[in-house]
Amino acid sequence: MATYSKSAASSGVPFEVSSVSEWNSILRHAYANNQTVIADFHAEWCQPCKVIAPVYAKLASQQPFTYFLRVDVDGNRTRDIAKKYSITAMPTFVVIKRPSGDVEAGNATGKGIVVDKLTGADQYGLERITNTHASRAYAPPSTLPTPAAEKAKDTGNELFRKRQYSAAVDAYSNAIELSPDSGVLYANRALAYCKWIQSKREGADSPEARNALRVKQMKDGLKVTEMEERWGKGWVRLAEAILESCCKESMEYVAVELGPAGEKISLNGAEEALTNAIRLSEGKVKTGELVFPIPPHRCYLFRFTEAQSVLENVQKAKTAL
Repeated sequence: MATYSKSAASSGVPFEVSSVSEWNSILRHAYANNQTVIADFHAEWCQPCKVIAPVYAKLASQQPFTYFLRVDVDGNRTRDIAKKYSITAMPTFVVIKRPSGDVEAGNATGKGIVVDKLTGADQYGLERITNTHASRAYAPPSTLPTPAAEKAKDTGNELFRKRQYSAAVDAYSNAIELSPDSGVLYANRALAYCKWIQSKREGADSPEARNALRVKQMKDGLKVTEMEERWGKGWVRLAEAILESCCKESMEYVAVELGPAGEKISLNGAEEALTNAIRLSEGKVKTGELVFPIPPHRCYLFRFTEAQSVLENVQKAKTAL
């Protein structure tokens, strides 16, 4: 069993609660992050508990954004938890969530309410309540606070679809002026910079111009991860910016003796960003089109590749240095 930490919900494994205080701490953290808790109240002597345990563990591995807690109803420091939830038969599974429409996560201090309960080693029932209530990967609000900002974002999206990347950047910049707290806008603009660089069109038609845009892309990638640390796609935008910064053209502006060291630092950064993206999005978040450098400066194009696949290639590139 896992031991509790603030990132334990992302580990995808159940962990055994050792005390009432630990239980309360976990519930507060889950509440603040709007994450579901599915608790397994069990006993050492309970044979059905042992039969259903592998099913519970498998579900935990499939739902890394949900807390799967195990509570021993006979434990000296945990039996009071069972009493609180009126557990009279084992196993009993209790689902606890933050009430719909409650306060925003940043100000949440409650412990949630029971929204579902299942008694017995019922595999299909356990799968049902898990699939119904499990937390999903975090995504920031895509709707902006003002109609003007929303219109500017929509304009940027339309220009992006038309591959008018320079104009899309301008539209996203206008939207950011109107809604500077939106991580989605910085992510959109970072991708627009990336596509503009690779298009080599007006404004990106020289190495100097493209390198200037790479700096702006990097700033947006860093900004979105600062604003939305729990958003997998934001980390992909940063990884794209890092990989773009160590492409062959960009590295030609780095002193020869510093090239390999700089490339390794960049690959380390991309590896960390992609690892975060996978951890925060179940590996399902996809990259945009990017040019990926493999030493000695051979470039491969990845289109909408799974983050896991790009991560594996980053790791191979590090090994080849």
